[in-house]
Amino acid sequence: MKKIRIAFIAILCIALLLPLINFNLEKNYASPIDNRMLTEWDPYGGDITDMTESYINDRVGFRTEAIDAYTELNDKVFGMMVHPTYTYGKDGYVFFQMSYENPDPVFVDLFCAYLRQVQDYCEERGVPFIYCLNPSKITIYQQYLPTGYIYQDKLNQMMYEKLEEYGVNYITNEYVLKEKSETEQVFNVKYDAGHWNDLGAFYGTNHILEKISQYFPNVRPRDISEFEIGTVHEDSLLVSHFAIDEDVPAFWDKNQENIEDITESYSNMKMDQNYNERFCLINHKEGAEELPRVLVFQGSYYNERTQYFQSAFQEYDAVHNYENFLDFDYYFNIFQPDCVILETAEYATNGAYFSYEGLENKELNPILDTEEYGDQLIELSKMDCSITQEGNLVTVSMDMPQEVQRGYLLMGDRQFDFSLDQENQRAECTIDARYYQEDSARVFFQ
Repeated sequence: MKKIRIAFIAILCIALLLPLINFNLEKNYASPIDNRMLTEWDPYGGDITDMTESYINDRVGFRTEAIDAYTELNDKVFGMMVHPTYTYGKDGYVFFQMSYENPDPVFVDLFCAYLRQVQDYCEERGVPFIYCLNPSKITIYQQYLPTGYIYQDKLNQMMYEKLEEYGVNYITNEYVLKEKSETEQVFNVKYDAGHWNDLGAFYGTNHILEKISQYFPNVRPRDISEFEIGTVHEDSLLVSHFAIDEDVPAFWDKNQENIEDITESYSNMKMDQNYNERFCLINHKEGAEELPRVLVFQGSYYNERTQYFQSAFQEYDAVHNYENFLDFDYYFNIFQPDCVILETAEYATNGAYFSYEGLENKELNPILDTEEYGDQLIELSKMDCSITQEGNLVTVSMDMPQEVQRGYLLMGDRQFDFSLDQENQRAECTIDARYYQEDSARVFFQ
C-alpha cells in the first residue's frame, strides 16, 4: 500500500513539474492556435498581477496540447466548439467568436475624417482615392449565426453614414457579396472563418475594379477565364489544430509568368513591426504599360491573395494597412501611384488597428504652390544633407530650420514630403531611386 502511495505521489509530482519544465520562455512567440503573440514578461508595463497571470497562462508547458485535447473532447462528445478564436453557428458553419456589437462613434468620426484628408491629398495631386469596406462573414451569412445571437450590422451602417457625411469616395462589398451568397459560397462554411474565400475575393475585387474603371477606362474587371480554378483540401481550421474536412475554392492567375516580383528591393522600407506585409509586383503582359500603377493599403483579405490585382494594373504596390496607413505620405512619396486604394475588413475597422492618436494628429502636406514660392526654393546641392540608398530606396536627410510646419523635396515636376522630427530638428524624405534627379532637386521649408 505504501508503494502505491509513493508511486501516486511521484506521478502527481511529475504531472505538476512537467508543465513547468516545459515552460515557454521564447520571446516574440506567436501562438499556433490563437492567432496572436503570447504575453511577454514586462514587470514595468502595467498591473504586475494581471501581467504575471496572463504570462503563466500563455506560457505554461503543454498549453497547446491541453487546449487541443479539451477542444476535441467537447466537439466529439457534446458537439460544442470550445476554442479561443472560433465558434459554431448553425448547419456546421464556423464563425469567429461572437462579441457584443459596440462600434465607437469617436473612432468612426476620426477614421472617416482622416480618409477625407487622404482623399484631398491625393486629389490635389491628380490621383483618385478609393476606400472599400469589406464585410465580415457574420454580415453575409447571418442566417447561420448561433441561435440567440442577434446581429444588427451597427458598424457598417455607422460607417456608411459618416463616409457620406465627409464625402469620402467609397464602395462597400456588403451588398455584392450578399447577393452572390444566395447562390454561391463566397465565404467557406468552416475554413478561414475570418476572411472571404477565393470566389468571394474574385467578386469583391471586380467590384473595386469597376469603380476604378470610371477613372481609368483601360482597367476592367477580371474575367473568370483569366484564372485556373480548382479546390484545395483543408483538414484543420486556420491557425488552429481543430480538425475539419472541407474542399475550398482556389484561383490561380494564368498571367503569373508575366508578373515580376521586386518586393525584395524594398525590404528596407519602414513598416510597423506588427503589420509588415508588402508586395511590389510589375505586370509585363503585352499592353500592361497602358494601365495605371496602383498603391493598395490592404489587410488580411488580400495579403494572401495578390492574384487579383496584379494583372489588372501595370504595377501593383501593396502595403499592410492599419498603423502604416497613418504614414500615408511616406508610402505615397515612394511609389508615386496613379491610383490609391484602401481596403479594410469590417472586424478590423476599429481603434485596435488604427490608433486614435494617429488619426487625430496626422496632418498631410497641402500641395506646394511653386509659382508663389518658386524663388524661395533652395538647390539640394547647396544643402548640408545626407543621401543614402538601400535597394530601390533613396533617403535624403538634413537639419531643418526651427519652427517649420512642413517641408518639400522637389525633383522635376514631382513633389515629395519631408517627415519632420521636431525634437531632433531633422527632416527626412525617402523616395524610389527611379524618381531621384539630383540635378533638379530643390528644397523648401515652410
